Amino acid sequence: MLKIRWALAALSLAASTVLASASAQATDVTLWVRTSSGAVLQGLADHYNAKHTDKITVTQITAEQMVPKLGAAIAGGEPPDGAVLDLIYLPTFAAAEGLEDITEFAKSRPYFSAMSPSHIRLATYQDKIYGVPALPDASIIAYNTDLFQKAGLDPNKAPASLEEIAADAKKITALGNETYGFYFVANSGSWLIYDFLPHLWAAGADILSEDGRTATVDTPAFRETVAAYRDMQKAGAIHPTSRSGNGNNAVEAFASGKVGVLMTGSYIVNLLTSKYPDVKFAVAPIPGPKGGVSSFAGGDTLAVMKGISAEKKKVLLDFVDFYMSPEEQVYITKESGMPSRTDLAADAYASFDKRNLVAYDVLSKARTPYTFSSDELFVSRTGPFLNLIQGTIFGDDMDGAIKKAQADFTKILERTNP
Repeated sequence: MLKIRWALAALSLAASTVLASASAQATDVTLWVRTSSGAVLQGLADHYNAKHTDKITVTQITAEQMVPKLGAAIAGGEPPDGAVLDLIYLPTFAAAEGLEDITEFAKSRPYFSAMSPSHIRLATYQDKIYGVPALPDASIIAYNTDLFQKAGLDPNKAPASLEEIAADAKKITALGNETYGFYFVANSGSWLIYDFLPHLWAAGADILSEDGRTATVDTPAFRETVAAYRDMQKAGAIHPTSRSGNGNNAVEAFASGKVGVLMTGSYIVNLLTSKYPDVKFAVAPIPGPKGGVSSFAGGDTLAVMKGISAEKKKVLLDFVDFYMSPEEQVYITKESGMPSRTDLAADAYASFDKRNLVAYDVLSKARTPYTFSSDELFVSRTGPFLNLIQGTIFGDDMDGAIKKAQADFTKILERTNP
């Protein structure tokens, strides 16, 4: 009888231990993501949740509302446990002490050296890392190989410089029949940092200093870049809706077969092949005015909010390891066009269009402006960057536009730098 009581007591203790252990191990974490990335991240969370007791709950926030809502939530003391946001805002949130330092985790990962360099750079503040890549993308050019051939250009040879792009664009425009050699989205600062600034980076120049605290607007590379654009504008080689259109207009214009060279992003390969299979095109890195290549490293970075519990932080970082696995990197590539790691080309693109590799390969040379004032400098429709590009390419006083932009950049930087 005594033995039976001991056995029952042991079973009861074991059951209690299992229940307590399960309860202790089951942790739910909240993750805010931009709607533009929501489907992919929800899919990754579903994959993770199916294999783990802990759960990732994804909340999608309208892209334009992510930064103000996250800022308000942090200020109000009720932030999510983690957020996946545009990498360009990482310096601002890190400087405001809203993010958790994950330096030790990031540097200890076997794939650390394969993470997009620009994502890590933007997530670094005062030598500490506050985020890791989630869903990167990169800017590239796409060119219509049929139009190249009709214009007497080699469809298998991408333009190696912006000056070559300008020369090719004028030849394509000469084909007539409402055909234009070049399209770029000229009325959006967000688009222009994506597809205009890489020309400068490819030439070893920049519009901001490395630490983002000083404006460096007037450089030979900037003037050479603007000269090529002005050349195309004067020749009528730039599509007329470039000044008023958006990204959708750009894709539609290119898909119509009436645009020779399109400034675009890594998403274009999968988009064109799925929706416009009749368009004959190739892609290439964005060149500098006289050569070299670069790209804008865009997309999302995952950050952990400051002050969350050790258990929740562990789950979020475990989720990072999960989506960085080769299997999930293939899923990310299928859904969004580019994996988070730069060392998985063979696995990630084995079953996909090899033209995706152009953007993938240039990601290691891609850059992003490091700034604490992204919206005021670059995104605002009345901001100095958009005024600079509009004034220098379409205006009559290039010197005046450059001088004003340098002064306006400087005022904003002096007021907003931490």
